[in-house]
Amino acid sequence: MQINRGKEYEPLYVQLKEKIKEDIKSGKYKIGDLIPTELEFQKKYNISRITARQAINGLAKEGYVKRVKGKGTLVQSPIIEEPLTRIKSFTNEMKDRGIKASTKWAEITITKAFDDIPEKLKVEKGEEIYRVRRIRCADGEPIVLFDTYFKMDLKLELNNDLYYGSLYEFLDDVKGIKIKKVKQHIGASIADEHLSEYLDIEKGNPVLTIKRQSFDKNESIIEYTKGFYIANRYEYYIEF
Repeated sequence: MQINRGKEYEPLYVQLKEKIKEDIKSGKYKIGDLIPTELEFQKKYNISRITARQAINGLAKEGYVKRVKGKGTLVQSPIIEEPLTRIKSFTNEMKDRGIKASTKWAEITITKAFDDIPEKLKVEKGEEIYRVRRIRCADGEPIVLFDTYFKMDLKLELNNDLYYGSLYEFLDDVKGIKIKKVKQHIGASIADEHLSEYLDIEKGNPVLTIKRQSFDKNESIIEYTKGFYIANRYEYYIEF
């Protein structure tokens, strides 16, 4: 693909962005590869550094690449889409897409119910509850921070190693609980200092938020989860 400069063509940065995108999709640049620098694109296509930067920034916003301080710009795995019309764990959702799900870090603690948790988990304000905090990854890259809250009557073990896999499978295998229904709200936010550290993104970057209540066959609430996804790496869709 050549860069066309006529007025009838798209802006130069758009053409360059599409060229790099084609190279990623064709496998010329594989996941984890460094793409050329702004200076290299500038020299190769005889364009300005600003044009090259606009193209790379556009790819980053669309989730194809990410900038890593001290390294350069790395190719990322494709944007992950999840339908809103079925119940699936993060682990199984990734498996269906040929993506390896993993957990970078997991921690279970006993905390107290405040903010919106008492209403969502159906407990008293200030009541002790479990919180399982986890950083989940797609092909080794952090993509979401989950804070999942459980009532104390589940009698969970305070052993972090037990919570690295699918929580739905854990509930089924260990507690005999099957999730039959979920209520989920989707919103948007920006990364604060803690989220930027957990997800390895810049403070102020957009974050997709989910708040999910899960129920068993008796309509009893089992868990309340808050999820914080890197916005340009994950999206939901509805098929009518």
